[in-house]
Order: sequence, then structure tokens, then C-alpha cells
Amino acid sequence: MRILFVHSNYPAQFRHLCSHYAQDDQHKVVFLSQGKEWTAPQDGATQLQRYQLGRDPEGKLCHPYLKRFESAVLVAQACLREAIKLRQQGFEPDLIIGHSGFGSTLYLKEVWPKARFAGYFEWYYRSNGSDVGFGENGPVSPDTACRVHTYNAPIVMDLALSDLAFCPTHWQARQFPESLQQRLQVVFDGIDIEAFKPLAPEQRAEGLSIGELHIPADVPLVTYTTRGFEPYRGWPQVAEGLSRLLQRNPQVQVLLVGSDEVAYGAKRGDGRSWRQWAMDSFEYDPSRLHWLPPLQYAEYRQVLQHSWVHVYWTIPFILSWGLMESLATGCSVVASDTPPVREVISPGDQGVLVDFFDHDGLAARVDELLKNPQRRQLLGERARATILERGYDLPSCLLRQVELIEQLMAQPVA
Repeated sequence: MRILFVHSNYPAQFRHLCSHYAQDDQHKVVFLSQGKEWTAPQDGATQLQRYQLGRDPEGKLCHPYLKRFESAVLVAQACLREAIKLRQQGFEPDLIIGHSGFGSTLYLKEVWPKARFAGYFEWYYRSNGSDVGFGENGPVSPDTACRVHTYNAPIVMDLALSDLAFCPTHWQARQFPESLQQRLQVVFDGIDIEAFKPLAPEQRAEGLSIGELHIPADVPLVTYTTRGFEPYRGWPQVAEGLSRLLQRNPQVQVLLVGSDEVAYGAKRGDGRSWRQWAMDSFEYDPSRLHWLPPLQYAEYRQVLQHSWVHVYWTIPFILSWGLMESLATGCSVVASDTPPVREVISPGDQGVLVDFFDHDGLAARVDELLKNPQRRQLLGERARATILERGYDLPSCLLRQVELIEQLMAQPVA
């Protein structure tokens, strides 16, 4: 089978599915993307095709509601140009698997009308009930509501053309209108349970060492890992909560891993990063607060494996792989009591949930777990069992994805 994967970054959510097909000589796999992640595979099994925008969006020249749609169309045109080149080179995909929302898959059926299209539908924008307006008093303005609703245009266009539609969690699927939810197959991306697993006691006893940082095994270690320090991942609440934790527990060490950038939502209006804002706003002991940039998987796993308590926070938005990886690693997790988290964690079972805005509660619950090794052990065991028993593990998810694709490809072409 000839398969074209499409995403703004290689390999993103398609890391495992793409590798599954690329390692089989019976398949020809091409990946069309604009960027390439620093953790991308280097095995050469996949042909990587890069696209470039013809121009940057010119938001001043279009209606404000259409800025994001203009960006999607520019991405779509860039992908169209590369698709035409691939066709001229003789590549005719039987199946296109693409992430919907950025625009990259919008026009590919114009190049390959007979190809099946399996879309990955991660999010549907709503003006209430999820991320927009979360924590604010009263509804958002009509202007914001209309702008956000218009974000869905390329997503709905893709869904109309899709032959198969994936969505990673039930919470995310429920963001779509009921009439569209029935099109979605809820299948998580899959967690590599052999990579993300607890360490043996003798390995934990060596302590955590990354570069010049070393934290002995007998020192209480609290971890927070994120793509970017930003409000969408609860950074303002976590920053204040961890400051209070450091004050109430003089032994604890806090390790923060992530980029000092905003991946979702808006940057600060005063020019400061959210990390700098936190340093300016709260009291920290610099000898016990450690910052690390985004890490390669091996070092990132070490952080989770040596964590005593792992903190995960998110507004009602897309669920992070980071939470699932920490659960698979057997971390004792304190997380925000928000809908995407509640799909995976029942309070007090696989982890401890705290009201999103309760920074004092965050500090208190983490401190309680630091002082209760039996409770941490039990939560960690239940956390990993949840990943295994509920089919979030990579073998189960990959099997389901492949089954659905095989069912699609077995259907006669209309």
C-alpha cells in the first residue's frame, strides 16, 4: 500500500503509525510536513517531503475572523504544490492520513481523488464549555464567539471529505456537534509502555542525573513537564502552588521541564515570558528550583521515573501525552480537576485531583503525598494499571488504528 502522512511537523501524532507501515517493505510511505521535530526518527524508512508557504498570512488584508482560515489556505496551497510534484514523480497514494485543522489536507483530494482519506480530528472549537472563557465570569463577547466558531471551517471541510475520522479521547470527541460525533472513531495515540515504565529499586537508588543536575534518590522530587510554560497548561496556578510548596516543605526539590514559549493561547502583553512573570511574582529558593529545556525521550523518561510526585495541569482542552506517559511510568500524580483529566483519573484512584484554581490545595496535596510513600506507591501502581487495562498502551491503540484502516481499505471504491 502507498501511504501519504500529512502534518505540520514530522512525525507528531503519527510517530508510531507511520513507523508501523514504513518498516514493512510491502508499503511505500511518504510524510509531507513543514517542520521536523528534534525527536524525529533517523532510520530513513520514511520519505520526508517538506512544504514551504508561498507567503506569510497578510491578516490586515482580510476580515479578522478569517485570519486563521487564510493561514489554513496558504498551508493547503503549499501542500497542494508538493502533492503535484509527488504525482509527477509517479507517487499515487492509496491512503492519505492527515491531521486536520492546520489546512494541510484541504486540497489533497483534488490531486488524488481516488485516495482514501483518514483524518485525525483533535479539536472542535467552542465559544463556551471548554477552553474559551474558562475561569472568566460571564460569557465571552459576541466578537470572540464568532471568531472562534469560524476556526472550525477547515476542520469541517476535512471531516466532510474524510473516509475515516480518528479522535484521541472521548472528551475531545464530545466537543464536536452531536451530528458530527458519530463520524469519529475514538482511539488514543498509544503510550510505549516498555519505554515509559517504573525503574527497579536499585536503579532509582542511583538518583537523577541529567547534565550537571544531580538529585539524590532520598531527596523529595516534584516534577512538572510541559511543552511550554503557559496558561493553557495551568502554569500560573502551578507556579504559585509550587512556590507555596517550597515554603512549606524545606526538603523538597522542584524540577521544571519545558520551553519558555507559548504553544497554545496568547503571549503576555507586557513582553515578559510566563516563566519570567512567575519569577517576578512569586518567591522561590533558587537552590531547590531547577529548570531544564525540552529533553530527548531518554532524559525525559528519567525525570518521570525519578519523580516522587508529578504535577499535571490543564484547562478544558486537548489532553497531553505528558499525563499519559507519567501514568504509564507509575508516577504519583496530582492533577487539575478538569474534564479531560477526569476521563483518565478518578479522584483518589489513579491520582489526586485538585480544583484548577486552588494553588494552596496543589501545594497541600503534593506535600501530603511526599510524606506518604505507601500512598504514592499505590497511586503509581493504579496509574500504570489504568494505561494497560483501558487500552491506552501502544500495542492496543496501534492494533485498533490498523484494524480500522484495513476495514476502510477493504471497502470497494465508490
